[in-house]
Amino acid sequence: MSAPLLSNDLLLAQNVQPKATTPGVSQEPAAPSGGGGGGQPGGSPIAGFMPILMMLVIFVPFFLLMSRRQKKEAQARASLKKGDRVTTNAGLIGELVEMDDRIARVKVAPGVTVQVVANTVSPFAEAEKPSAAPAKELKEAKAGSEKK
Repeated sequence: MSAPLLSNDLLLAQNVQPKATTPGVSQEPAAPSGGGGGGQPGGSPIAGFMPILMMLVIFVPFFLLMSRRQKKEAQARASLKKGDRVTTNAGLIGELVEMDDRIARVKVAPGVTVQVVANTVSPFAEAEKPSAAPAKELKEAKAGSEKK
């Protein structure tokens, strides 16, 4: 009984031909025949640069947008003056008391002033309050539909 892994049937089923050399003896690979220079034809030279080009297409706009945003934030921070309502990256909202290059002092409650890093301070933009006009129009429309 022969082992199934060593049988010729298994090798043929895998489309692998048995080696014609003596086991344990190494042979040098045969030189390619033909005068065409041998070897396989090379791919396009651009194909080697494709991963680099793809990374540039993705990362260059990302860095440009990031630098623009940082410039806008720096301009907004430079325009702040004493008494402006500001918010910090931590979410504190208060009134700017003093600001220098590194430290900003923000009054968050009467008698409570905190020191924060100046880069974390930005102008506080309050959300627009809904006006009473849409509510009044809704009441009028509702009253009009009840009369019918």
